[in-house]
Amino acid sequence: MVLNSVDKVIQLQKNTANIRNICVLAHVDHGKTTLADCLISSNGIISSRLAGKLRYLDSREDEQVRGITMKSSAISLHYARGRSPLLKESRVTFSTLVLNL
Repeated sequence: MVLNSVDKVIQLQKNTANIRNICVLAHVDHGKTTLADCLISSNGIISSRLAGKLRYLDSREDEQVRGITMKSSAISLHYARGRSPLLKESRVTFSTLVLNL
């Protein structure tokens, strides 16, 4: 869902129950940037065809040239309730490691 109104985003963020802070951590070349691009494309900010290729949060020129993320980035995204979860629990063994959004 694309939120094209800054006022709407501000209104959503005023209610702390609407806020989820997440951090993506993984070993090198395990898809952190691709995951971030997919989440960003789910908000209509970039095309889903570019997800994983655009490296949207790699804003520094040296990150784009070298193809590696060197600095952390932050972005506000909107997740509409009622949509299918992006991640689902699939195995009880890993249930503490998997988050249902």
